[in-house]
Amino acid sequence: MVGKTRNTTAEDVYKIVKGKILNLTYKPGYSLSAFTLSEELEVSRSPVREALIRLAAENLVEIFPQIGTRVALINLDKVSEERFLRKSLEESAIRAFVNNPSAKHIQRMKILIDEQIVALQEKNMVLFLEKDDAFHEEYFIAINKRTCWELSLNFTSNEHRLRLLSLSSVGGTLDTVIETHKNLIAAIEMQDEQKAVAVMKQHLGRISNEISKLVAQYPEIFTYNDDKHRSRYPKKSVEFPENFLLTIN
Repeated sequence: MVGKTRNTTAEDVYKIVKGKILNLTYKPGYSLSAFTLSEELEVSRSPVREALIRLAAENLVEIFPQIGTRVALINLDKVSEERFLRKSLEESAIRAFVNNPSAKHIQRMKILIDEQIVALQEKNMVLFLEKDDAFHEEYFIAINKRTCWELSLNFTSNEHRLRLLSLSSVGGTLDTVIETHKNLIAAIEMQDEQKAVAVMKQHLGRISNEISKLVAQYPEIFTYNDDKHRSRYPKKSVEFPENFLLTIN
């Protein structure tokens, strides 16, 4: 919780609320209000309003004037665009890294796999996904393209939430992610560009095969660009089961 004595700014509130949206603590469709958030974070309403406007510009919240504000639903059309961006950047990055691999960065990737295994044992899906992102970030760092990684991270919020949901809801996904990461490292160590790219495509394409299962399980949290009902504010927050994630921070 953020205390008043810490001189909390709109930037602080933005980071806190965005983090809770991305890790599904604030679930898609969940009602937000400046009053409730200001009470929860122990700040005035002004920085909360500023933060919500900024999050709305990033399509993470939806503001309905005179009615209310909610966490944006997961837009599957935007997921498609975000995945196109990520796959394009990831494939280019892995090609560059395979042709000039760094032992230091490979070792760091192996450590991150071990940390993912620990997160899996603890059933902490948020931590598991954080380590997953760090694994992919490592080869962007290795080829001196960190800005490209940050671009991908900042423009894939729908995909990020979908990935987290998939980890908890689709059987076998967690073990598959870890095994694929191991296979990717093996291809990198052999400097086998063709195999590394093939593994990467399989890895990044996995979520596309799981979308229909997730939509069937949680239809109320998804939308499309042409969804006629997307702009309607619900009378109450979407309800979710307690085990929406295996572990919720």
